[in-house]
Amino acid sequence: MNDSRSVPSFSIGINDLQEHWRRLHALEEGELIGVIDLTQMPPWKVICGQLHWQTYELGGGYFSAKHHGFCGVYRLIALETPHDLSKPAKLARVGGEDDSGTLYLGEASDLSLRLNQMRRTARSYRSERSHGAINMLRQLRALDFPEEKLGVALMFTGRHTRSVERDLLHAYINSFGEMPPLNYRL
Repeated sequence: MNDSRSVPSFSIGINDLQEHWRRLHALEEGELIGVIDLTQMPPWKVICGQLHWQTYELGGGYFSAKHHGFCGVYRLIALETPHDLSKPAKLARVGGEDDSGTLYLGEASDLSLRLNQMRRTARSYRSERSHGAINMLRQLRALDFPEEKLGVALMFTGRHTRSVERDLLHAYINSFGEMPPLNYRL
């Protein structure tokens, strides 16, 4: 049987993606820019390996406003070994194995506030419930990652965080055929 479906070609590179984000950041109020098609996004492995992500243990301490209080995107990462950011867990996905350990992709206009919510929610199982991804993680037995096996990768992006998050989600979907395990909407 001849399968007429074609494998999507990744037609833009990381430099093209970063240039798109720079143009997005430079837009004046009311100006518009085109959206990169889902099928043109670079592979997820390239996104994780070539963009400038800063990684931290989720339980490693307070995210200060001075160092982290900026607009950006973040990934919640499952770790293979407790406290070892160099070894993300491998996650089975519909379209292959995600060796970045990405459980969730999010965005924030103030990363310090959002990451501290995530950290407090992971630390206190009952009293703090301000981050939905951690709340969902605690309910899913298939994703058994205690706080010491969770990391965060963040990237400062400028003010259009939702657009950057959408692009990253599109790259993930294009690579694995589905959203990260704890993301439920674009």
